[in-house]
Amino acid sequence: MINKIFDWVKRNKLLTLVVFVAGWLLINSIPRTLLTKSSITYMDESFAVDSYGGAPAVGLSRGSYPYMPEPAPQPDVKNRKVVINSNFSLLVKDVTGVVEMIKEKTLSMAGYMVNTNISRTEFGENATLQIRVPSGKVEEMSKYLRSVAVKVVSENVDGQDITDQYIDIERRLGDLESQRARMLAILDKATTVEEMLNVQQALDQIQNQIDSYKGQLQYMDGTTKTSKLTIYISTDELGLPYTPARSWRPEVIFRQAVRSMLGTLQNMGSFVIWLGVYLPMILGAVGVILLIKRIFRKRPSSN
Repeated sequence: MINKIFDWVKRNKLLTLVVFVAGWLLINSIPRTLLTKSSITYMDESFAVDSYGGAPAVGLSRGSYPYMPEPAPQPDVKNRKVVINSNFSLLVKDVTGVVEMIKEKTLSMAGYMVNTNISRTEFGENATLQIRVPSGKVEEMSKYLRSVAVKVVSENVDGQDITDQYIDIERRLGDLESQRARMLAILDKATTVEEMLNVQQALDQIQNQIDSYKGQLQYMDGTTKTSKLTIYISTDELGLPYTPARSWRPEVIFRQAVRSMLGTLQNMGSFVIWLGVYLPMILGAVGVILLIKRIFRKRPSSN
């Protein structure tokens, strides 16, 4: 069996070398492929409920406010609470310079940075910013962003009215506070230890619900007083998250073809580097195989 393998290797030396190298490189590339994931995570810690000292806001999530049954509409409320989130995709000449300008403008408007991510690749600079500014200054910031860009590739403003949920929570909070006042009055009239413990247990449950509702209201107040703007900045229009207005554009296809060619050349260069690094090991393995084969040839036959 071993002799057959050696004979096959001898007849197909080049194929054996290629299979060996390809298999080795594949084995070494699998972990990197599995571990390499392109993702962007944005962390908005602007209004963590715990920072207010209340209990976590049960059922609340950024971007949506599900809360038990659907609250009744409140059409007569004048000062409505609206969560505003905006997205901008800006084509600029200098990413770093524009990022610094936006930071300064944000601070001057009593806003603050939430997240900043800048990447510099061979294809150009890209950045993603998340900022919060007072809700009344969103339009001013939007105009400023348009002024610093060579081109506003895309712009989106998303508003979510949470007035009904806010009023509903306020009503429930008022009911709980009334219950707490009644339970305190009952506690004052308790005469036995068992009665005091039972009333105190009920008070603790009510207080936990009150803290939770207060935390939700504070979170809603925070997210409506300021608005979050997510800003994508790039020196290359293809580096921005948007859908082209025209489905087929030769200049874009040319850029993509150039990028693909560069990627192919990089992969080929990487393969050559890997091959060069592992070439001594490959040659050593081939030498060992040839040596073993020579030894088997020189061994006298048992017949």
